[in-house]
Amino acid sequence: MSTQLIKPEHAQRREIRCNAADAMVANLAVHFIFFFERRLDTTALARSLAHALDYFPLFAGRMAVNAGAMRIRCAGQGVPFTCARSEGTLQQAARSVADDRGQWLVDAVNAVASRWGWGPLCKVRVTHLADDSTAIAFSWHHAIGDMQTAMLFMNAWVAAAEGKPIAEPLLVDDRAAYLDAHLPAVGSCEPGVRCLGPAELARSVLYLAKDARRQRTLSVYFGEEEIKRMRDTYGSRMRLSSNAVVCAHVCEALMQADPAVDHRRLAIVVNTRNRCGLDPMLVGNVVTTLNVDLQRGQDARSTAERIRRSVNGFAEHCDMRVNQQFLDRAGLLGDVRCVSTAFNPARWNPLITNLSGFGVYRIHFEDTFVSYCTLLMKFPVAGLGALVDGVDGRGMLFQIALPPREFQALCTPAVSEHMHRFRCADDDIPQLHRVLHG
Repeated sequence: MSTQLIKPEHAQRREIRCNAADAMVANLAVHFIFFFERRLDTTALARSLAHALDYFPLFAGRMAVNAGAMRIRCAGQGVPFTCARSEGTLQQAARSVADDRGQWLVDAVNAVASRWGWGPLCKVRVTHLADDSTAIAFSWHHAIGDMQTAMLFMNAWVAAAEGKPIAEPLLVDDRAAYLDAHLPAVGSCEPGVRCLGPAELARSVLYLAKDARRQRTLSVYFGEEEIKRMRDTYGSRMRLSSNAVVCAHVCEALMQADPAVDHRRLAIVVNTRNRCGLDPMLVGNVVTTLNVDLQRGQDARSTAERIRRSVNGFAEHCDMRVNQQFLDRAGLLGDVRCVSTAFNPARWNPLITNLSGFGVYRIHFEDTFVSYCTLLMKFPVAGLGALVDGVDGRGMLFQIALPPREFQALCTPAVSEHMHRFRCADDDIPQLHRVLHG
């Protein structure tokens, strides 16, 4: 195994002021693994990565605090690039990720350390597997940006590897000021963020130290035909998206998992670019959340309808501007304690982000497309989850970090059968999903 520091070909210096959405994810890192059925050339990958960093210097930067605000300093500090070998096959490696044993594939960014400038904001690990396949693990600090930002960078890396022009991203030096100038004049008057009190903060730290490592990842795959039947059933009164029905469908099961809990608050992450007419090339966390109350005994149809109505009226209820005003008043101490209003350290709430539809299966190197892409769930808080594309963009995989008790409750044959009541025996389920997720 070897590691080198990949730096931009042409170093530049700039400092980017983070916004409220960045502060909310300041202690989170995201880890994606791309599998290729080919042994990729690591020298060529490293060279093209350096070229892509010229356009996206944030990934090679470091965090800092200046004038009471969280910032990303871009001075070409570099991205650790690790090359490794394994005796495991692609299927064995994918199985380890599905079983929460896939950490060996990832050189993970330490989000807490990096948040205070003590480490890199992005790491890449390339693992050559025994069957001449390759795994590329891409880990980035969430403060750099959201999934759309990450995919803009991955597409730039692909273009650099092919010697093609790279689409110019929109980097702004003051994200908060840019959004204030470009968001619609209408918006929510109530912030969607709050600051943890001392007791809540202590409880959260204790959970991170004691219980977070015991969390398990629930992964449920829904095929295309299965989702279509859900939409036809739940959407008989209004048009519903696949994201809304899958999320509502699983949340119905989540509410049945713990008889002691009658209410939770579902937070749905929304890409503000799409809903508020912002530039799709804008780099950063251009997202916020919509909250939907969940009640025991409530059916999935009503939950899906409420999700859809909230998303349809998003522009009028977008809270990004008022969130920024709230944190500006709270100062640096507020940034450290900032959480979504849906977060409750005494009782976990689901917070789901949609990571599907970004084209992960269009990523390719050396004329070889991604054969499987998965998220390594290393979230420190129970209830954080994501919707990701199935193999070749077919179907959806719902993943959520859960405490052991709720995980076990949702893994019983009875619950699994109820969760897949819209599946038919002859549905076309990709073989890899059958192996990994049943």
